[in-house]
Amino acid sequence: MDHPRDDSDHSAELIRVIVVDDDRVIRAMLTDELGSAAGISLQGSYESGLDAVAALDVDRPHVALVDIAMPALDGPETTRRLRAASPQTQVLALTSLTDRHAASAMLNAGALGFLPKDLAPQAIVHAVRTARHGIAVLAGAGAGLVDRTRKPDLAGMLSPTERQILLLIREGRTTHQICREVYLSPSTVKYHVTALMEKLGATNRVTLAIRAVELGIC
Repeated sequence: MDHPRDDSDHSAELIRVIVVDDDRVIRAMLTDELGSAAGISLQGSYESGLDAVAALDVDRPHVALVDIAMPALDGPETTRRLRAASPQTQVLALTSLTDRHAASAMLNAGALGFLPKDLAPQAIVHAVRTARHGIAVLAGAGAGLVDRTRKPDLAGMLSPTERQILLLIREGRTTHQICREVYLSPSTVKYHVTALMEKLGATNRVTLAIRAVELGIC
């Protein structure tokens, strides 16, 4: 680990974050950005997924930033092990790649979204805060990791209300925020979200957000 954890008394109130990347320069950059951000406690910085998993009991992270391409234990397997050992930990994939297969593997392993490594510091901090609440993150060029080819046969299956709800999911809105936008009850919004998952072959809000990009609803 490159940086000590913040073990102060108020750390339990903060968003606990770890960084996992074999590139020392990227680790240093992210630890500097996150270590100085208000409301965030940098718990650990690791060059190996194995080291990060081994330290879970001590770190107890809310959010893990995990590089997609690493030797020994790659991003998808690191994500899978982190999520299996600590289901409350949300994973954001760090990437400088444009490989959709790698992106798909990260999603299947349980990642909540993607962060380009060259994203502006304030955007990275915002993404961490968003992920802490379980909201999908497709920041910057990360949205380019999904196929934007239009699928009019699927788009035509959606009602205007479903399209609006899908757009709001793509924007990372919570159920209550969606209710206020579309003037529907929480139970009705949840019904529509379930219907969208069935129609679009999605398993959660992350994959619904991906499908929104694929359909051009963004």
